Amino acid sequence: MNVSLTAHAIPSAYTEGDQLVDFRTRMPGLDGLRGLAILAVFLFHYAGGGTERPDSVLLRVMYGFTRFGWAGVDLFFVLSGFLITGILYDTRDDPRYFRNFYLRRSLRIFPVYYAFVLVIGIAGALAGARWTTGHLSFLVYFGYPAVLIWPDLAPAIPHIRINHLWSLCLEEQFYLIWPLLVLVLVSSQRILLFCGAFVCLALGLRLLVWQTGWISSEWAESFLLFRMDSLAIGAALAILVRGPRRVSFTRAAPVVLGVAVIALLGLCLISPSPHYSAAPMWTLGFTLISIISASLVLLAIQPRGIVRSFFSGHLLRALGKYSYGMYLYHFSVMGLLSPMKLLLTSTLRSAVLAKMIFVLVSLAINFALAVASFRYFESPILKLKSRFDYDTAPAAAR
Repeated sequence: MNVSLTAHAIPSAYTEGDQLVDFRTRMPGLDGLRGLAILAVFLFHYAGGGTERPDSVLLRVMYGFTRFGWAGVDLFFVLSGFLITGILYDTRDDPRYFRNFYLRRSLRIFPVYYAFVLVIGIAGALAGARWTTGHLSFLVYFGYPAVLIWPDLAPAIPHIRINHLWSLCLEEQFYLIWPLLVLVLVSSQRILLFCGAFVCLALGLRLLVWQTGWISSEWAESFLLFRMDSLAIGAALAILVRGPRRVSFTRAAPVVLGVAVIALLGLCLISPSPHYSAAPMWTLGFTLISIISASLVLLAIQPRGIVRSFFSGHLLRALGKYSYGMYLYHFSVMGLLSPMKLLLTSTLRSAVLAKMIFVLVSLAINFALAVASFRYFESPILKLKSRFDYDTAPAAAR
């Protein structure tokens, strides 16, 4: 059967074996993947995922497990590309396509984001922050590109970090342009071609920066055009699993996953560091991690399997449910919790034990903060999404 389908031939649900895979329902495996992503990013920041090399052997082992935690952001990107593209493609015949999508996204993202920015603004004013007009760019999700243009914007607030907002800026820019492209491209074949073009463009631009050095590598790490491969790979997967060869792709997923993992390990051997700032990581590494993430997504949405069972566990799903709040708060909260690490180290006289307790206590605090935020602030607002439900019925039926 031809893999290229017309715009009206791809379903939002299909039968895999004797079970129904319905993309309109919440998939527990994807919640677990979100949980893995936020846990990886959290450990990267809190467990010493930087470029330093501690004296303790045990700490070096701990760092070895956490210094790849930055890859959790790429997993978030792939998940976003997969889920957003699926929603857009399944609702492209809805006469309120743009209204419903943007209002539902706004209700999920904007209230807590702007509440967070308000708190940061007040805290910054009390801490003597050097606010400038350029900081208004964070209000329209252009903050981190603005930081790349004007580096002085980054260290505005002592002890309160906002650098992590770059990924939210990137995703919101994607949300802004992708709905129109999905609607204009119409067919699955065209969407897949554009996804392939975006992957080649992003990888090509990063390689060009590596070879020529015409701009800072920070652009290649954090700007939308240079990171579109992660989002595009997730978007392509959303189209492929709705096509007639979904079973073939599913069977190939473990092989693709294994090959990509081996290639990434090989890349680590020639890289001076597994840190994202190392050239092998921000050139080929980003794409390989995106392929690994897409393979995990494909395996996690299956009705059965080891991967699905693992990511359907309660702990990872709980972390995934509150991952947005945790990601939004954790990096800024870290500056407030850092004195606890010094106190534990001096009290326990063991850097390893102090680090472990610090990480666990900080994880509990961040999780509790995200849960409270979701239950008492975000959840009441999210109930308004029911007013903008999607119409997934085919156009002919309407």
